[in-house]
Order: sequence, then C-alpha cells, then structure tokens
Amino acid sequence: MMKLAGPAALVATLLLCACDVTKGKDELANSPQEMSRILEACSNGTHIDPQECSNAKSVENSRNLEQSLGR
Repeated sequence: MMKLAGPAALVATLLLCACDVTKGKDELANSPQEMSRILEACSNGTHIDPQECSNAKSVENSRNLEQSLGR
C-alpha cells in the first residue's frame, strides 16, 4: 500500500495544478473585466500565474499605446 502513496500523491497534485489554463493575450483582450481582475491580483501579489500576469500587462500596454496614438 505504501508503494502506491507516492504516485497517488503525484497524480493528485498534477490534477489539481492542471485545473486552470493560462489565459492568453487574445482571450484577455476580449475580456476586459477578467484582465482587470488579473492585473489587480498581480499587483497585490495574490495571482499565482506569472505568465498570465505578463499576458495581461502586455494587453494593457498595447491598449494604452493605441489610445496614446489616437487609434
């Protein structure tokens, strides 16, 4: 029974970690509310996915640039 405990714990951990899929730039660009929520969580340190923080910041920067250029 002890031989199965290690692999079972590993499988459970992998399943729990795989639940959330990182949101891409296109998805965030089409969901301003979600992007705002992620940016807020990233800024206060409660968001756990650094790639998602980077994607949200990139979309925000692109929008700000477009606004400043009058597009």
